[in-house]
Amino acid sequence: MGQLGFYHNADICIGCKACIVACKDKNDLPLGEKFRRVYDYANCDWDVDANGVCTPSNVFAYSVSIACNHCDDPACLAVCPAGALAKREADGIVWRDEKLCIGCGSCESACPYGASYVSAATGTARKCDFCMDLIDRGEDPYCVAACSMRCLEYGDIEELRGKYGDVSAVAPIPKDTGTGPNVVFTPSRLNPDGALEGTLLNEDQEVVSETVK
Repeated sequence: MGQLGFYHNADICIGCKACIVACKDKNDLPLGEKFRRVYDYANCDWDVDANGVCTPSNVFAYSVSIACNHCDDPACLAVCPAGALAKREADGIVWRDEKLCIGCGSCESACPYGASYVSAATGTARKCDFCMDLIDRGEDPYCVAACSMRCLEYGDIEELRGKYGDVSAVAPIPKDTGTGPNVVFTPSRLNPDGALEGTLLNEDQEVVSETVK
């Protein structure tokens, strides 16, 4: 087994959030905590002609599902002072040893994707571990199994890239973080090259910018 990664098709995702619910259920996460997030991203401009007639332009809306990207060079692992984070040789999963975690928040600050956070419930950092226990039993991660549109997949990252291409970021996911994220996206046909700027509609719901309280 090579490096595992996720694939998400933003062109067919309906933003149902079933992947989030399944992940929260599997990991028994309390209110306000989540390992996977679904960003709703949209835009609508108006063109006004000489007669004052308004016409909508640059209109799009799509959803993007993302969790920990189990990067080649994880920023979280590099800054952890307690050695609580490790990357498995067999499949590249980045996982955390809760017994070693001191809850300092270094990983939360370092991750460019907002995948890690310090939980007030446990006093330790938490994040997606790729449903490592299920992977070891040959089963699918809960988020993938729950996807109603089958737009979320996982597998060997090189196989995913061979099948779907090598797009590793679509707005509003950050580009060129230097961490080598193991994720592939199919962009929405409404904004295929990311040239259209939009607005994150559910930032208050999906972006964890500080310690969960």
